[in-house]
Amino acid sequence: MFALLVLLSVYSSTLQATLLTRVELDDPKARCLDGSPYSYYISESTTAKTKFYINHQGGGWCQDLNECAQRAQGALGSSKSWGPNVNFGESFSREKNQNPLMFDWVLVYLPYCDGGSFTGNAMSDSDPSDPSAAPLYFYGLGIREAVAKSLREKYGFADATDLVVGGCSAGGLAAYIHVDWWAHQVPKAVARGLPDSGFFLDGDYNRDGKPNYEARMANLYKFMNSSAGISSTCTSRIGYKCLFAYHLMPFIESPVLALNSAYDATMGNGQCGHSGITFNWNDAKSVNECGNYIRGLFKELLAEPSAVFLDSCRHHCGEWGAITIDGLKSPEVLQLWYEKGTKGLPHNGYMDQNQVFPCDSCCKSK
Repeated sequence: MFALLVLLSVYSSTLQATLLTRVELDDPKARCLDGSPYSYYISESTTAKTKFYINHQGGGWCQDLNECAQRAQGALGSSKSWGPNVNFGESFSREKNQNPLMFDWVLVYLPYCDGGSFTGNAMSDSDPSDPSAAPLYFYGLGIREAVAKSLREKYGFADATDLVVGGCSAGGLAAYIHVDWWAHQVPKAVARGLPDSGFFLDGDYNRDGKPNYEARMANLYKFMNSSAGISSTCTSRIGYKCLFAYHLMPFIESPVLALNSAYDATMGNGQCGHSGITFNWNDAKSVNECGNYIRGLFKELLAEPSAVFLDSCRHHCGEWGAITIDGLKSPEVLQLWYEKGTKGLPHNGYMDQNQVFPCDSCCKSK
C-alpha cells in the first residue's frame, strides 16, 4: 500500500483531505495486470448526488511484456496491497475554498493497474518462451465498463446530471482518451474533461529513462490491443497516434479544460515531437523553443468551448490551486469555465502564463 500512496501523493494534501472508501468488483474482465480483481474508491455526496467527478490515477506505462511483468508485482499492476481507504485533498477536497466546483460532488478515484491508460483489451503470457509463465491482463476497457456498471447499480450514476473526468500524467492522458466514453455512459449529464499534465509529444526522446517514447507507445498499442479501448473514430484514421493527446484532440467531442505546463518536468532530451527542435534541459533556448511549440499546439487545438490553463513552471502534476494566471488559480478557472464556458475566462479560455524558462516565480501562488 505504501507504493500506491507514494504514487498518488500528487493528489494528496495533509490539510482538508477527503476519505474515499474501496469498492471491490467481481467481474472477470476487470482485472489488474496480475489478474487480481479491480477496485475503485468513492466518497459519496449528501447534497449533490447526481454530480460525479471521476479521476484516473497516473503512473507511466509498461511498454513491453517484460516491463508489464515487473509492474504486475507492485501496486501499479496488482490490487493485492490496496487498502480499504485512501485520503486525498486538492481536486478531491470537500472544502469549498479549495475546490469550489466539486467540493460536494460524488468523488470517484480509479487506481491505475493496467499499464496502458485504461485502454487495453487483451491477455498475454508474461514470457512467451515459457509455457508456465503467469499471464498478463491488459483489461483497461473492462475495468472502465465494470466501474460504470457498479456506479449505476450502487450510486445512481445513470441519473447523473454533471460529470467531470480527470486524471494526471498517464491518468491525464486517460482523461483525454476516455472523456467521451464516460460522457456516453450518462447522456443526460453535462460532461467535461479535466486532464492534468497528460499532453505528451510523440517523437524519439527520453522518458522514464528510456529512449524513443513514440515507438514504445506504438508497441504498447499493439500488444495491449488498445484500439479496443479508444474511439474508433480516431483509431480508424491514425491508429496508435491516438495515444498522443494532440493527435487525439480533433476527435474529442466533449469540452476539456487542460491543465499543463509548457515545460513539463517529465519531458526528456531528444526530439520535441516532430517540430524539428532538439530538446535539452541544459539548453534553455531549446526548452523555450519547445515550450513555444507546445503553446502553439494548444492554441490551435483547444478552441472554444475547450480551454487551457498553461503555466510556465517546470513541474508535472500536483499544482492544484498553487499557480496563478491572469489573477486566477486552477480551481477558480474550472468553476468559471464549467458554469460560464470560455466567455467566463480571460482570453476566451486560452490562459497562458507565457514566461521564459526558467521561471521559478511562475510556480508560486500570487
